[in-house]
Amino acid sequence: MKKLLLLLTVLILAFSAQAGMMTLLNANYRHVRTNHVVKPAVTQEEATALQANHQLRVITTMPEGELRTYKRTGGQGIFANNDELGLDVQSGKMDIVFAEDNVVYMKNILFNCSINYGTSWVQGTLSEDGTTITVPMGQSIYRNDYYEADIVLCMGTTSLTEVDGLPAITFTADNSVTEAVYVIDGDKITLQGTEGSESTGQDMDRWNAYGLSCHWSDDGSFGGCLEWDTELTRTETSIIPTVIYDQPEGEMVTYNRAGMSIFTGYFGVQSSTFTDKMNLVYGTDGKVYIQNPLWWNKSFNTWVYGDFDPETGIVSVPVGQYLMYNESGDLGIQLWWGHSIIYQNENGAYMYEYFIEDVDAIQFKIDGDRIYLVGSKGDPNAEFPDYYNATGMIGHFSDGSNMTCLEYAYPGQAYGTQMNLAPAVPANPTGVAWYDMGKTDGNTYLNFVLPTTDVDGNILEQEFISYSIFTDDDQIYTFDADSYGSIDVDITEVPYSLWSNYWNFTPNQVCFYGTIHSDDPLFENRIGIQVYYTVNGVKNASEIVYVNAAHPEPAVPANPEANYWYDYAEYGDSYGYFSYSLPTTDVDGNPLDMYYLSFSVFTDDDQIYTFRASDYPNDLTEDVTEIPSSIFGFSWNVSQYSCYLYYDEAPLFNHRVGLQAYYTVDGVRNASDIVYLEVYPDTGVDELNAGKQIAGVRYFNLAGQEMAQPNGLTIQVTTYTDGTRTATKVIK
Repeated sequence: MKKLLLLLTVLILAFSAQAGMMTLLNANYRHVRTNHVVKPAVTQEEATALQANHQLRVITTMPEGELRTYKRTGGQGIFANNDELGLDVQSGKMDIVFAEDNVVYMKNILFNCSINYGTSWVQGTLSEDGTTITVPMGQSIYRNDYYEADIVLCMGTTSLTEVDGLPAITFTADNSVTEAVYVIDGDKITLQGTEGSESTGQDMDRWNAYGLSCHWSDDGSFGGCLEWDTELTRTETSIIPTVIYDQPEGEMVTYNRAGMSIFTGYFGVQSSTFTDKMNLVYGTDGKVYIQNPLWWNKSFNTWVYGDFDPETGIVSVPVGQYLMYNESGDLGIQLWWGHSIIYQNENGAYMYEYFIEDVDAIQFKIDGDRIYLVGSKGDPNAEFPDYYNATGMIGHFSDGSNMTCLEYAYPGQAYGTQMNLAPAVPANPTGVAWYDMGKTDGNTYLNFVLPTTDVDGNILEQEFISYSIFTDDDQIYTFDADSYGSIDVDITEVPYSLWSNYWNFTPNQVCFYGTIHSDDPLFENRIGIQVYYTVNGVKNASEIVYVNAAHPEPAVPANPEANYWYDYAEYGDSYGYFSYSLPTTDVDGNPLDMYYLSFSVFTDDDQIYTFRASDYPNDLTEDVTEIPSSIFGFSWNVSQYSCYLYYDEAPLFNHRVGLQAYYTVDGVRNASDIVYLEVYPDTGVDELNAGKQIAGVRYFNLAGQEMAQPNGLTIQVTTYTDGTRTATKVIK
C-alpha cells in the first residue's frame, strides 16, 4: 500500500529527464514545430521523395539481436521543452541491438528523443572490423498523422537570431551529409563530425551548433532536437517497461465517457468533471485494449491491455501497466486502483490522502452500449470537501513519489457510452446575442451555444456538427474567402472544427463583414442559426433559431455619470483625465445600441469642448465637439469609460466639467441632461462644501476602476444631497 499526505495548496509537479541545471530559450516553440526557420531545408520535390521513401516508416518495436545499453557520458543538446527550447548536457541512455549480417539498431538516437517523440529505433550498419557504425539520414523517428508527415534524421545547424526582440533559433539541414558516423573504441562510442561551443553560463554562443538533428519531412522545418560531441559508455542493460504506443489490431469501439477526476495541478489538489472519448479494441489475440484509460493523462495516447470474459462482459486490466515511461529519467506513470480521503488537521487545513489498494486488476463491465468502472465510488455532487472521498483508477509515478490523478464514475452512471455514429437530429442551438460594434471592418458578432446532444438527449460528436447563418428573409449567408483569411473557398456551412486565428470562427461565435448599420443592412430584424449533424452522408438539421437584431427606435438616453477629473498639471503635463460612465439604457430602462451613442464635454461656462485632431492623431482626422462611439477602441485617448482632455493654459476647469450623451437614430437626435462634476482646487474642497450634506462616497483608481476602499493614490468622489459632486485625491 502506498500513501501520500498532501496539503491543499499550490503544488507544481516537475517531470523532466534533465539532471542539474538547464538553460531555456523562448523560441515561440509550439507542438514540436517552430516558425523561426531561415529557409526550408528541402525543396518540394525533395519532400515528396522523402515522403515516398520506405525509410520513413518509424520502427517502434525492438528488433531481434544482442541488446547492449549505453549511457550518455558526454556531449550537449538542444531540445524541445514544452513551449521553449532547452540546452543541456546530455544524459540518459541508448539501447543498441547488434543483429545478424552487421545490421545495427539504435533506440532513441537523439538526446531527449523519448520525451518528445515516444520510443523509436533507427537502422545502421556495423563495419566489418567492428569499429564504426554508420546510420543513414532520412529515417523516421516520429510519425504525425495530423500533419501527414514524419520527423526524420538529418545533420543540421542551429544559429541564434532575434524575433520580435527575443532570442530565437533558426535551423538549416545539411542534406549533403547522407549518414552519421559513430566510432567504437572498447566500451565507448562517439559521434563524429559535429561541432558546438563548450562554453558555460549564459554565453549565447552555445546555441550555435552543428550536429545530428531532425526535421519535418513535409517542409523541412526543425524537428526539435540537435546534439553534438555525443559520447556513449556501455553500462549494465536494464529492463525497459513495455508501453503500448501503437493501436493494436482488431475491431475498435469508441465510447463517450464521463466521470470525475481528482488531480494534482498548479493549484494543489483539484477536481474536475470530464467528458471525452475512450477507444477500446477487441484484439485478434483474444485480449481487449483500452486507450487512455485515464482522462487526465490522455496526452500520452497509449494503450493498456485486459482479459475479456464474453459471458460476464468483464474486462480485467492488470494493475501496474505503464501509461508512459521516460528512459532518461527511468521514471514512468503506472495504472493502479485505490481510494482517497480528505479531512481537516489540527490547524483547520484540509489534508488529502490516497492509498494504492492491493488488487491484481481493474475491472470494467461492458453491458450493451455502455461500459462501467466496477467498484468505483464517489459523489461529485456532494458538498466540499466530501467529493474528494472516492475510489477508482489512479495514475501514479513509478518511483512512488506522487499521483497524477484519481478517476471515478458518477454513482450508478456508466463510465462510457458507445459513441453514436448513426445519423441523429441535433437539438436546437441557443442564440445568445447579436453584438454590433457599428464598424464596417468586421467587428460584428453572433454569439451562440451549439447543441451537445440530439433531440433525444444522446451525446453528439463535435466532428459531425456544422451550422449555417440565415438573414432576415431566410436566405443563407455566404462566408466569402476574400473576406475570411481562414477559409480557401466560399462556404455557406461552417464545420465545428473551423477555428480562426482572427477570431472570425470559434465554437461559440461567428464574425460578419457586414453590419446592420450599413447602407444595405445585412440583418435588419433578425439573424438565424441552424445546426446540422452529418454522419455517413446523412445530414439532419435542427430548427432555425433566431436572434433579434431589430433596428432601434429613437430614444432619450438616460443620464451619464461623471465619476472624477484628475489633472496631470502637477506632473508638468497639459492634460487631464475624465472618468465617466455612459448610459446603457434609455430613460425608460430599455437597452441602447452603443453604435448610436455619442457624447460631448462642457467647460465651466457651459461652452462645449473641442476635441482637436492634433491632440488625438490616432482617433480624429478633424476637430469635433461630439465624440461618436465608432472611435471607441482606436486608442486609450477616448473610450466608453474615459477620455483625456488637452489644454493650452492651466487650469482647464476652475469650477466644473459637464458631460452630455446623445442618441441619434435615422436623423432624430435625443439628448440626456448635462451632468456636472465639481472640480475645485484640492485645498478648498472642505471649506466650499462645509454647508452641504454628503449623500455618498465612491473611490476610483487612476485607471477609472471603482474600488471598495482607498488604496494607494485614490480619487475620492463625494456626492452631495443637492446632486453635486467633488473629486479629491487621497493617499492610503
